[in-house]
Amino acid sequence: MRLAPKLLALALAAAAVPAAVLGAQLALAGHPVLALGSSCASLVFATLLAAAYARGLAEPLAELVRGALDIARGRFGRQVTLPGRRGDVGDLAYTFNYMSRELARQNAENTRLIEALERGTLEAVKSLAGAIDAKDPYTRGHNGRVADLAVEIGREMGCDARTLQALEYGGLLHDVGKIGVPEALLRKTVPLTGPEISLMRRHPAIGAEIVRQVELLRDALPAIRSHHERWDGGGYPDGLVGTDIPIVARIVNAADTWDACTSSRPYQPALEPEEAVRILGRLRGAQIDPTVHDALLAVLHRLTGGAVGRMRGAA
Repeated sequence: MRLAPKLLALALAAAAVPAAVLGAQLALAGHPVLALGSSCASLVFATLLAAAYARGLAEPLAELVRGALDIARGRFGRQVTLPGRRGDVGDLAYTFNYMSRELARQNAENTRLIEALERGTLEAVKSLAGAIDAKDPYTRGHNGRVADLAVEIGREMGCDARTLQALEYGGLLHDVGKIGVPEALLRKTVPLTGPEISLMRRHPAIGAEIVRQVELLRDALPAIRSHHERWDGGGYPDGLVGTDIPIVARIVNAADTWDACTSSRPYQPALEPEEAVRILGRLRGAQIDPTVHDALLAVLHRLTGGAVGRMRGAA
């Protein structure tokens, strides 16, 4: 803090003027020795007084500066203590502490509102996912399972909190576009015709359009649109290749594939985990990003107490 030396210099400069005037008057009166002594004594006294004043003012200001820096770093509610201080400095400390408490209160309220908004958004997303499940009863619970598994894969890969939330929302809503697909097509128990396949393949783009204007789902949008893209470029709707496919979409794709293999569908009974792992092994580097594939197996290995690891070794 450079304030104390500046205050000291300012006080000395102010004291030097009357000391010089007094010395000049004594010198003109024929008392040069007395003039010199008086001037020196005045300067010494002024120095001591200025030092005490500068220190007394600089210390509380330095504490206020430290408090302001703490608030700038997010420590809302930081209080400064200036014992025995009254007058302008005391008023300044009181005002600072009041401001700091108000910032802490407002920050807590903002945090509460944001958390409530996030909870409300998640509930709305779950309700929408439930509507999809209701339309396609054979996949009931599928969206929630994909979301849970996608988040676990994301954690295994070291994804940050924002990406994990996008995986949760993207997993829950990856099939939201099926709202635009006729129920008869969703419930069909025989292979789809060419036109029917084309219609079914529209659901990622339809889903992306449904959520495009929802700001809180912006990070989940790539998972919804691109979860049927393939690592080798043979997917849809955009034919993306490799790392051009957003990471959230690659992860949801792997989670979706695993759940599709291990769940009963109108056209396919659930596969045993051993067979599902073998299928995923064949899709590694073709449909599924190899890194995501390996993270999925690590998650399954952990969730099944090592059973998937033994399957992988036997595959």
